[in-house]
Amino acid sequence: MGGTGEPRRGSAAATLDRSVILSQLLFGAVVVVFVFTLLVFLPESASRPLMLYGVGVAFVVTGVTVVIPWHRLPHDLVMLVPIIDIVAVGLMRLGDPATGVGLLWVFPTLWLASYFGLRGAVIAVSSSAGLVWLTEIITGRALTAGSIPGVVLLPMALLFVATSAVLTSRRTSAQRVLLRTQAGQVERALRRANRQESLIAEVLNAVDFGVVRLDREGHGAVMNTAYARLYRLDMAVPDAARFGVAFAEDRVTPLTPDELPFNRAARGDEFDNVITWIPRGGAELAAVAVTSRRLYDGDNEPDGSVLVARDVTAELLAVRARDDLVASVSHELRTPMTSVLGFVDLSLDDPDLPSGVRRNLEIMERNGERMLQLIASILQSARQADAPSQLELGDTDLGSIVLESVESLRPRSDERALTVTVTTAEHAIVRADPFRIRQVVDNVLSNAIKYNHTGGEVTLGVTADGDTAWIVVRDGGTGIPEAELPRVFDRFFRSESVRQGSVHGSGLGLGIARDFVELHGGRLSIDSEEGHGTTVIITLPVAGPGAA
Repeated sequence: MGGTGEPRRGSAAATLDRSVILSQLLFGAVVVVFVFTLLVFLPESASRPLMLYGVGVAFVVTGVTVVIPWHRLPHDLVMLVPIIDIVAVGLMRLGDPATGVGLLWVFPTLWLASYFGLRGAVIAVSSSAGLVWLTEIITGRALTAGSIPGVVLLPMALLFVATSAVLTSRRTSAQRVLLRTQAGQVERALRRANRQESLIAEVLNAVDFGVVRLDREGHGAVMNTAYARLYRLDMAVPDAARFGVAFAEDRVTPLTPDELPFNRAARGDEFDNVITWIPRGGAELAAVAVTSRRLYDGDNEPDGSVLVARDVTAELLAVRARDDLVASVSHELRTPMTSVLGFVDLSLDDPDLPSGVRRNLEIMERNGERMLQLIASILQSARQADAPSQLELGDTDLGSIVLESVESLRPRSDERALTVTVTTAEHAIVRADPFRIRQVVDNVLSNAIKYNHTGGEVTLGVTADGDTAWIVVRDGGTGIPEAELPRVFDRFFRSESVRQGSVHGSGLGLGIARDFVELHGGRLSIDSEEGHGTTVIITLPVAGPGAA
């Protein structure tokens, strides 16, 4: 505290000394001008003794004022300087009242009223007025029309000057206090802002994913160390992120400057987990998942964007390795399973087969076919992970597809005594790949049968209206817990209650169905309540992909 107090006290002392000296030098300069004017126009008045005494007092006071350290003396002693100036003007007026020298009282009056407020104003006006009247008494001048301005109007003018100076001083003092308060508030706000900025910078630099803040003009404003390290940039130049080399998700197609995530965010685009591949060093590439969000100010006006980048190379490589392993194992299983089912089928063709053996072979056949379906689902999922399926588009009757799917799955629904009802089966003709749409319906209907109660119900409906067609599959089965609904499309995900039960599945069906529907430009949505069943709605554009 002492370190900051000393400079402030020193500055205040210098200001006080400078203010007193300048005020007195101004008065002294006016006296000099007045004396030179008298020497030119009224030399006889300038040589009168009292006039010379007054001028001498003014000069002596000015000289003394310059050398005295006023900051070391009591503040009220400063008042002596303008009071002596008033006396000096009084002496000059006694020397020759007709010269108008009384006007010089304006300067000490302003000084006293400005520095000492009402008290100084009273002292200045009363002393000046007293000297005016004392001069008239001593000189014995008669009160005439010519002397009235000097005797009456001069004190009144000094009164108005003093009043104005007091009011101005108070207003200035109030403004000074207000400015000092506002300056303190701004200083405190600046300190808080600096602390918050430092805290934000520390937090951003502590996380292991890259973050860059873009301003309203789309220029990089703030970048954390993880982003700079990921893209090999200088943190001090965050706008350099708009340049660079990156490849699309296929790791081959180079991105144009406009396609770079940073430049898309600079234009105001919002996106989630866009995968790009960037050079890591040598021939290696790193996978980066980038998300962009717009920022808004208090008036809900755009205020830039924030870009989050995360290195997902290890995750993507792990997923690829898993898919390769699953596809390889599934492919190796498919061949012997097909052979087993072939021999089972040949055995069932024997008319002399005992009923017990036939029953066992039929169970073996059903489970073998289920295993083949599981293997087919896994292989289909692996193929979709490598590259999107190509659609063979044509006019497709959704009503016929639904009826065919119901008939093909009839044996499975009959095993569980389920009632499968097609409420509406309009001839809704859409431009689609009939094979893929059949896969979608089979997967959804298979789930409705598989996860239903014995003796339950499944209803299906097909309808079209204008540019859109719908397929609705509703069951009264076990339903899906609300907490697990966001994950039902994840590959290999199966509900906790299902995993603990006896229903088999791969966790791939809904994901594959959704991918095929979205490939057609449609949407697959699920509404489910645990214990009350599930409703799946498939929405497709009538005109085909690209027309939605």
